Amino acid sequence: MSRSSRIAAVTAVIAAAGCQVDWGGGRIALENPAPPPDTTAAAETLEPTQLPLPPGPHLFAVSLRAGGDARLVPVASIRRGDDGLELQPIVFPDEEDPTFRTRFDSAFLASGRELHLLARGGRLGSLVLSGDATPGATGCPSVGAGRALLVPGQDLPRIAFAVRGDVAGTDDPERVPPIAETNSMNVAGPVLAERMIGEERGFLARRKSLTPVELAGDTLAAMAATWLVADSLAPVPSGPDAVSLFFLARFEPNVGFIPLWEEIRRYDDPADKEAFEFVDWIRLDGRRLDFLRRYDAATVTLAASITAADEDRGISWVEGPRCRTLERLGLG
Repeated sequence: MSRSSRIAAVTAVIAAAGCQVDWGGGRIALENPAPPPDTTAAAETLEPTQLPLPPGPHLFAVSLRAGGDARLVPVASIRRGDDGLELQPIVFPDEEDPTFRTRFDSAFLASGRELHLLARGGRLGSLVLSGDATPGATGCPSVGAGRALLVPGQDLPRIAFAVRGDVAGTDDPERVPPIAETNSMNVAGPVLAERMIGEERGFLARRKSLTPVELAGDTLAAMAATWLVADSLAPVPSGPDAVSLFFLARFEPNVGFIPLWEEIRRYDDPADKEAFEFVDWIRLDGRRLDFLRRYDAATVTLAASITAADEDRGISWVEGPRCRTLERLGLG
């Protein structure tokens, strides 16, 4: 091979490798003119990352209709922490995992799945899911559907709650009748409201709701009530110098009604409105869960108090403002 041929061959090898070499005291750098390999197609074929589903069990809010038709929404995951039972939010991704909703609905809203139906502190029956699911807003669980199987003679509450049977316990379904409002509740309510709000403005308070309730293991009367000054139970701004009062009170013989739990708010700025109204209560894992509607200037959300016997009551959990479970179930 001639000298010129050998140089041409070496140059071709160097060009293909795209590197630098020393040549006769000089440095030669040759680059491969071919474009870098296209990795776009390969990236597009990758499967999206599948986020893990929030583990059960979950707590469901249920809207019951005449004939037994029901709609339900998962509102929280149930956890057992150091301080007992806790409710934690169910976090739906916005767009990161398009399979998340389908997988969640298949796991927790599947056809034939049976849940225990709870209201008024007891088990009313069962809820058998149909598998139908209406997608919620971005970041919110779907609305499921099912059929309520109630004990004979059970009147239909507007709202109930549902959980897996192993979480609810082994109680058999029972007829749980509503508790009648008594004249003593009507008489005691204004006295308690005026005392808790303050005599200088308590006489301005107006009762917005009163619900007779049962305390666990107690045969004495109890009531939950909401009283307001310069405000209403609606997701609208309040008037100036507004007051909201929610209380749970128990009747004591020879004494009268004694407050066990109160939530009082005073707000000059209408945007700071916060008021509570009783919804229902259930027993779960040795705890009492009292559910409330929470009203602010724009939304109605679900809140809960989780207590064991003889514990101080207070707001333990509040639903985020985004998904508005009660509104989606037609119970806002």
